[in-house]
Amino acid sequence: MVRRFVVVALVLLATACRAPEPAAPATEAAPATEAAPAPPPVAHDPAVFRYEGFGPAEFGGDEEQVRMSWGRPLVAGVPANGATCYFLTMDPLPASGYGVRFMFEDGGFRRYDVDSPRHVAPGDLVVGDSADAVLAKFEGRVESQPHKYVDGGRTLVVTPESGGDARLVFETDPQGRVTAWRIGLLPQVLYVEGCG
Repeated sequence: MVRRFVVVALVLLATACRAPEPAAPATEAAPATEAAPAPPPVAHDPAVFRYEGFGPAEFGGDEEQVRMSWGRPLVAGVPANGATCYFLTMDPLPASGYGVRFMFEDGGFRRYDVDSPRHVAPGDLVVGDSADAVLAKFEGRVESQPHKYVDGGRTLVVTPESGGDARLVFETDPQGRVTAWRIGLLPQVLYVEGCG
């Protein structure tokens, strides 16, 4: 009996100390897992990007109202000699472009510009969308004109349904893709050179 117990113990010990066998090669490839679906596009927030201003900051308001609405650091530019126009820009600036910037002239908030696809314009449009999408979203309310500086580009000026002195302006490249958009009051929203 003792001898039998010793034999069984040795067999168990030998089995436990043996290196594991390599796994058998798979005969069938494992099914590929599906990529997670892309999140749905974010819709335009009419409480933030609006024809009357940006968030709670109304056009005509002061710099402090815009800073409070933005809620992150902004750096004020310096007006050109004899001018009153300048921008508040993001601090720090994004890796490319300006992201969102806010124009002031004659002491008041006049417009804001966007060149990032992260922010959604009225009509659920973003940088990178097509000029055709802009024309379709605002059918009958878009004035299309050649871009002043981009050969083959367009400037698409949208009049809001309610009318008034504000406009939504899209700039496109020669391939018909939106490169930037802005909302602001006339005449500042039509300034092509920013403060010029």
